[in-house]
Amino acid sequence: MYKTDFIVRYHEIENELVRRLEVRLASEAAAEITAAIESVFKNAGDHSNENIVINVEVGGDSDDETGHRGRRIEVVNSNKKPLKEEQTLDKEQSQAAEEEQSEEQDEEPDKEGEEEEEQSDEDYKYNRKDITYICEKLYRDELLEVFGADSIDDPKMDEGIKAIFEKLIKNEEFKTFLVEMNGLISDPNTAKTETELANLKRNTDYLIFITLFSQKMFYLTHRCLCQMLILGHVEADMMELLKQRTLKLFQISDKPK
Repeated sequence: MYKTDFIVRYHEIENELVRRLEVRLASEAAAEITAAIESVFKNAGDHSNENIVINVEVGGDSDDETGHRGRRIEVVNSNKKPLKEEQTLDKEQSQAAEEEQSEEQDEEPDKEGEEEEEQSDEDYKYNRKDITYICEKLYRDELLEVFGADSIDDPKMDEGIKAIFEKLIKNEEFKTFLVEMNGLISDPNTAKTETELANLKRNTDYLIFITLFSQKMFYLTHRCLCQMLILGHVEADMMELLKQRTLKLFQISDKPK
């Protein structure tokens, strides 16, 4: 029995993890640039009245574990303050910072140990490989859950898929969907006989059906199946989302050439 009350969340979780990763990478890149600018201005020395150009690599290189290719950003120092004035200002700021740090150390007890324990989980910086692993695991677990199976080899999995397929091909919305997708994915002109044409259609239907339960599609397929099993039909906007997502995976268009 297909579990229509089960909510598939792996796709939403993946989107949220990717969003947080991108925010963190952008923040780290901004911090890199800020530090580089401060370093140039602070260590400019006798060249502080000249334009200084430096290069900052952000986002990692093409081979790093995040998969982000590095971007080169040029930072120009157009500081025109007199050298003595700048050095005096830096010295005063440095002394003020040291005094403030000394006061804080005297007033507050050492809490580094406690903070490390509290932040140990938050400090872990996951990357895109981690997201892929996590969401693949979630997808497999949720796919098994809707069929009430313990593993991919569980008989419940095979029986459940066959039962769903039989109901799917009898549903008007899915029948129309299969006909449309068949005409876009396969070329009937390649079949020389009626038997070959029938085999081509059956194989294409099977390919589409397998694709519907792939990780890229299952979150949408589940919602459509729930509507079909509960309401007896699937809403037009849901079928359109399913169609466009399928077309995107097969890298084809439904627009006339």
